[in-house]
Amino acid sequence: MNRFLPLALIIILLIAFRIVGSMFPETIPNFQPLAALFFCGAFIAKGWRAWAIPLAAWLVTYPAPALMSGNAAWLGAPTLIGTALGFAATFFIGKALMKRGLGSLLLGSLAAALAFHAITNGIAWAMSPMYPKNLAGIVQSLWTGPAGSAIPSWVFLRNMAAANVLFTAIFLSAHFALPTRAAAVHPQPAR
Repeated sequence: MNRFLPLALIIILLIAFRIVGSMFPETIPNFQPLAALFFCGAFIAKGWRAWAIPLAAWLVTYPAPALMSGNAAWLGAPTLIGTALGFAATFFIGKALMKRGLGSLLLGSLAAALAFHAITNGIAWAMSPMYPKNLAGIVQSLWTGPAGSAIPSWVFLRNMAAANVLFTAIFLSAHFALPTRAAAVHPQPAR
């Protein structure tokens, strides 16, 4: 039971932030632990579970923001594909940095947020008629968002970057603290 407690806490944290973020989309848009969960997947679990746990958490919680905000476009294929590709990039960046130190991992979580933003907004630019298909359109997609948008795109990037660094630090701290606690509870016999 104790080995599932950290996973249960992560899922509760994820669901809580998804719901709170959906209730206050203008206050804290995109500030959630989901990308950090993908980034830290290889630390949280081994083998296929490393990507399956974050993927399941995303699929379970993904409809909530769309349904709570009344924005059914978030459930469309281009958005789902772009988000899945962004999370895949986030996962593989985290996996590539798995053996690095804490500073590299925190910088990597920042790079993963930038990659996610570039992928998802790049696909939005390519697929949406809201953006002109030129350099100005891609800059608009990456920085200001669609014309008339209440929140510019850079705010989503800022919040995702901050959340990624914060939650990566929390997940890694929990990961590295668990073996120490387990060793204290079950000391190895003297040789």
